[in-house]
Amino acid sequence: MNAENPSNQTPPEPEDPDRAQDVHPAETVQPTQVAEQPLPSETHNPSPKRQKSWWPIIGLAMLVIAGLAGWRVYSGLRAADADEAVETVSAPARLPVRVVRAQKDLAQGWVFDEGTSLPVQIRILDFHTSGDITYVAKSNGIELREGDSVSQGQLLATVDDRRQTSSIQTADADIQVAVNQRDQSEASLLQAQANLEQAESDLALAETELRRHQTLFERGAVSASDRDAFRNRVDQAQAAFKTAQQNIRSAEEGVQSAESSINAAQARRNQVDVDLEDTQLVSPIDGVIAYINIQEGEYWNTQYLNASSPQDVIETAPIVVVDPATYEVELELQADAASGIRPGQRAYVVLEEEVSAAQAGGASRQDLLEIAQERGTQGSVFAVSPSQTPGGRSTKVAIRNFQQVRNLKVGARVYVWIETVANQDAIVLPLEAVLSREQNFYAFVVNETDGTVQRRQVTRGVEGLSGVEVLSGVEPNELVVIEGQNRLVEGTPVEIVNREQVQ
Repeated sequence: MNAENPSNQTPPEPEDPDRAQDVHPAETVQPTQVAEQPLPSETHNPSPKRQKSWWPIIGLAMLVIAGLAGWRVYSGLRAADADEAVETVSAPARLPVRVVRAQKDLAQGWVFDEGTSLPVQIRILDFHTSGDITYVAKSNGIELREGDSVSQGQLLATVDDRRQTSSIQTADADIQVAVNQRDQSEASLLQAQANLEQAESDLALAETELRRHQTLFERGAVSASDRDAFRNRVDQAQAAFKTAQQNIRSAEEGVQSAESSINAAQARRNQVDVDLEDTQLVSPIDGVIAYINIQEGEYWNTQYLNASSPQDVIETAPIVVVDPATYEVELELQADAASGIRPGQRAYVVLEEEVSAAQAGGASRQDLLEIAQERGTQGSVFAVSPSQTPGGRSTKVAIRNFQQVRNLKVGARVYVWIETVANQDAIVLPLEAVLSREQNFYAFVVNETDGTVQRRQVTRGVEGLSGVEVLSGVEPNELVVIEGQNRLVEGTPVEIVNREQVQ
């Protein structure tokens, strides 16, 4: 078809629809070729016959071109990913970890549990008479308080004792009267003894004179009347001797009576002393004030003491004194925990309220132990019961021999740490450094030469509150991973993020 001279062209023949349908898709004209040919509507055919649109073919061609371009971009991206994978395989990334350097330290094993503090020696001091409290002892110018130390025989408090004091004075006077009577009786006894000796001497002289005059009378040298006169003297001397003996017995009875009076007066005096002691509180031991429920100037009635239970007694008694050297803490441990407890082991005891705030704040067991060592009381295991309680299957343990009592209270709830073992120069690692798998323990050790890790099986020893003893598998000064082990295997390259801390 010649597009330059349309006037010489003959009108085109009408297209056969059946013929148009026989065109194969492979014979589709390219868009460039279609552009060179005039559209049928631009020919000299003036008839308004319906012509076929080429726009779907053009759109399909454009889609093919866009697909080819997309495929080329996709292939380029895949090639870039393949190159990056090759780089990754050739130079793998190092995993970040935290490490600690194995050091020799003291490995300590601890058993922790709760217990109750009780005094071995406890003295309940009570007034046995009612009255106003007239005296309370002072320590450094301040009235006695819980925790103050007292000595044996120290007067701690008194109630009004005027009646008892008056009775003591009367008893002392009675004793003095009885003593005077005894002295007089003893003096009378001494005089009677002297009179007896004189009467005995006079009797002996009279008997001698009588025998001499009896001899003279028999010789006829004296008369019978002279002899009878000396016989009469003997009779008088015998009567005087008997009288002297009777006086001695009377004097002795007087002395005995005076002694009885003295004893009776002393007994009354002792009773008055007891009455006076009922008005006084005296410490019977060297100890510490555990409870004090009185103040000077208050009135005390004997009915104030509540004896319903031991706890009520110590909470209502005027003063309770305990011996700190014999203070005891009782606790019950499960059988497995008690198996390592032995008498003499070191223990720390602290009141529950001393560590409750730290415990609520999430403090670790090691932190709580440090609080107990700072604020608590150090003692030792005194006794371990060989039997177990029927119900709980637990073992009773007693802690005594406290160096000093720091706010321990009778019946108070306490926390107890018992040191079961202490190994010097042991390799100790943090608890998180030793992992458990299939009943075995292992740790990751960093090879400082190439920066990779070694997975080593270790043997555990004593487990403490914050660390565990390693008996084998790790040597001193080696770097052991404590954080980031979850992605590690044998030979994994690692990057130490806390290297400056372990240099």
